[in-house]
Amino acid sequence: MVEKERVLTLLRELMAIESETGTAKEAEAEQYLAEIIGKMEHGVQLHTFPVPEDAQGRAVICGLLPGKKPDTVIFLNHHDVVSTEIYGPLRPLACTPNQLLQGLLSTETDPAVLADLQSGKWLPGRGSADMKGGAAAQLAVLEAYAKQGGGDVGLLFVSLPDEEAYSAGMRAALPALRQLQQQFGLKYRAAINCEPDEKEAGKLVAFTGSVGKLLPVVLVQGKSVHVGSYRQGVNPLGVMARIIAATEGNPALADTWEGESTPPPAWVYLRDRKEVYDVSTPQRVMACANFLTYTKTPEDLLALLTETAQQAAQEALAQVNNGLSMEVLTSAQLLERAQNLPGFSAFYEKLLADSFAKLQQGKSSYAQETIAVLEAVLDFTGFTQPLVLLSFAPPYYPAANSKTVAKEDFAGLCKTLTQLTPLRFDPYFNGVSDCSYCCVDPTLDGKVLAKNMPLWGKAYSFDFPAIAQLQIPFLLLGPWGVDLHQRTERVNVESVSVTLPKLLERVLAYMAETAE
Repeated sequence: MVEKERVLTLLRELMAIESETGTAKEAEAEQYLAEIIGKMEHGVQLHTFPVPEDAQGRAVICGLLPGKKPDTVIFLNHHDVVSTEIYGPLRPLACTPNQLLQGLLSTETDPAVLADLQSGKWLPGRGSADMKGGAAAQLAVLEAYAKQGGGDVGLLFVSLPDEEAYSAGMRAALPALRQLQQQFGLKYRAAINCEPDEKEAGKLVAFTGSVGKLLPVVLVQGKSVHVGSYRQGVNPLGVMARIIAATEGNPALADTWEGESTPPPAWVYLRDRKEVYDVSTPQRVMACANFLTYTKTPEDLLALLTETAQQAAQEALAQVNNGLSMEVLTSAQLLERAQNLPGFSAFYEKLLADSFAKLQQGKSSYAQETIAVLEAVLDFTGFTQPLVLLSFAPPYYPAANSKTVAKEDFAGLCKTLTQLTPLRFDPYFNGVSDCSYCCVDPTLDGKVLAKNMPLWGKAYSFDFPAIAQLQIPFLLLGPWGVDLHQRTERVNVESVSVTLPKLLERVLAYMAETAE
């Protein structure tokens, strides 16, 4: 039985480490977790898996308590948090709940927030809900399970860095999970990711699936001319504007599954490549969009964007009617043409190495480097004709749906949990999560993505075969949390320290009852 105060103690200690994504503090949180797990007795094993080629030296921290049977439950969490910058003058207090509470009570004006804070039922602070609350509850359950000597079912606690940015931790965990599975003969029955949940109509809303995410990059190269000679050129802004207008917020392009719908496409980056103002049209324009998916693949999105770009180019060219043409290419097609040029292989190898170095040093982002690589390749080829270039930037999150791989006992688990507390399970979490890598359709072919993502390889990759082999059904089931990533982020004390541990203990009991 987990003690309420133990969960809250672990939570406060975890929160005190301001493990902002991409900083050395993430490693401090890992050291803390390793020390806690290392002190556990009764057969708990500490396993640490470094994130490959990681500038911050981060690692996946695992605590394994094997069961009497191969059946094993995974408790999945992340120990990184988003920035505390939004707290403003209260930033020094963001990770100390008691002090922050006093600061918020004296500065907050929202009546609903004040009512929560004054009630004593909520614990505020960065990471309280997202997601050190869930991690603390999982850690406390592992600790208590070990003290009772474990049971028929094994328990694997997995804590990840970098969930809030590029999921480097979860991508590193894929081969690690396979290694542990093979080394100890484990049978992964389910993963429970204790990300915070909201409440609707008095019920906690949990999920059995996680939305997919693709980040397409579009480069439009036109023909730059003085605006006085407008009809002699092609303004890439006009083409890009049409592509964006046809897709931005378009509900018809949202992905659907059994009545559920993703948010529509959203363009998140748009820049022309002119460094100074002059009276001429730009030569190139870049943009990135966020597409969320349930069933659509990278191939599907490339086909959609190709058709959209062709239509946009046709309309723009018809408007100037100057006899010019505009080709629509994928980055794979561009690279295939470039391979035939003398010296390209050596040039491209150095280009990617330099790009990787910038990423390691934190001087750039995946989207910026993807754009830089595409431009450099175009410059090398000498292709100056108008064109639209389609590509992908990291990260890529495949859509995952537990119901496509789960057996009947998984539905039974969900039903059992709803009997403990008011709880509802929805098909897809639309906020993107590490669970995207748990149970992807095994027929998903990563070749199209890899060929059209210039940074695929050393800078960014994940183990497609491991995903296909693991096929772990999961639940996104955590504590009741509010205002994630905001300065009023808070977690319900009763939910995180009492209700959630009971749910996790019931998961272990149910898996033991249904173990083969």
